[in-house]
Amino acid sequence: MKKLNESANVFCGKGDFQKRNLMFLKLRNVLLVFCLCMFHQSGVAQLTAGVAKSDITPPLGGLMYGYSARGTNVSTGVHDPLYARALVLDDGNTKIVIVTVDIGAIRRENADNIKRIVRERTNIENILLVASHTHSGPAQCSKDTENKIAETIVKANLNLIPARIGKGIGEVHEGHNRRMIHTDGSLEMLWGNRNRIPTSPVDYQLGVIRIEGPGGAIATLVNFACHPVVAGPENLLISADYPGSMTRMLEKEIGGQVMYLPGASGDINPFWDKTPPEEGAFEQIEKMGKALSDEVLRVSHHIIDFEEIPKISCITETNLLASRNDTTRAERKIQTEINTLLIGHDLALAMFPGEFFVEHGLSLKERSPFKFTFFIGYCNDQLAYFPTIKSTLNGGYGAASATQVEIGAGEFLVNRALINLLYQGNKIAGR
Repeated sequence: MKKLNESANVFCGKGDFQKRNLMFLKLRNVLLVFCLCMFHQSGVAQLTAGVAKSDITPPLGGLMYGYSARGTNVSTGVHDPLYARALVLDDGNTKIVIVTVDIGAIRRENADNIKRIVRERTNIENILLVASHTHSGPAQCSKDTENKIAETIVKANLNLIPARIGKGIGEVHEGHNRRMIHTDGSLEMLWGNRNRIPTSPVDYQLGVIRIEGPGGAIATLVNFACHPVVAGPENLLISADYPGSMTRMLEKEIGGQVMYLPGASGDINPFWDKTPPEEGAFEQIEKMGKALSDEVLRVSHHIIDFEEIPKISCITETNLLASRNDTTRAERKIQTEINTLLIGHDLALAMFPGEFFVEHGLSLKERSPFKFTFFIGYCNDQLAYFPTIKSTLNGGYGAASATQVEIGAGEFLVNRALINLLYQGNKIAGR
């Protein structure tokens, strides 16, 4: 890649950046197509990828997601549209689809319905549906939305082209931990933090996955841990919140399809949390979206190591958890699905069905042997909050209320995901 860049300087001159970049792009594409032909002739499976995007903005007049303070107020307008974005990846043996959806939650029944429709029309078994968790979307995922999501997946599967994949990690200092523990051990729920008072723990890591084809960007996946709740309950306009702002900016700047993957953001809120429109909610949404967009652009420009023939491994595991109210743990009846995805030797995605406290994400990444490990929440179900064992001692929202699973469920599922990833790594390595 460096030699190609140097060649472009020789042919075009260092002062003519536009011509140099055009020459570089042409040379890169010629080389990529040549490599693809060689891979095909040698019988080595080339990674292919396909994307599709659909508008899923709901009709006005419906209840909106989250915020009990909204009461029975319904949506009155659209600030920015909501989308379903699908990415299909195929290594020749294993095919997976990742779908990001600008809604508050995808329930298990929604996921089951979407999977059934897709499996009737395609050969895709591994279907990973991720909600952005915006609190300015519809209260429920309707049948019409399910059908649109399924159709988006089918379209993406028809758009497969040769691809390569790269990874990068950046950092964005946005968001705070809303659970402030004082020196005496007491808990204060810090719902707003416009002065950016330092809190902990937080996870400011920004993960970037770049997928390119012969013509340039196919998809960019962005992983970040913070609730999309800049707009508060006073807002009655449909919006994807800051992830919508970020994806719109990036799709304009770098092309392709941009997809937001929420991290372990159960106790992480924006600094401008629950802002009324009259106090600048949408201006703050744009500012936060730009902060993430700028860092994604910076990281993307530094990704130089791309894989063209990575192996893909996906494990879906179902566990039964006990209810928080069943102190005997005699009945384990909460069906819980986790998914682990390993692409190549160093890209690991662990996907969970709810709102996990940030320590779970930090723990997963710290203990994972894979260089690029990303924690993704709100996948294929929404089982409310998964607090840490320690946080339940302090109580508060998300630790004593708004949680239904047994204490320790989060730690258990993170451990299971790590075990599965290790198994997948050994299998790919042939051990």
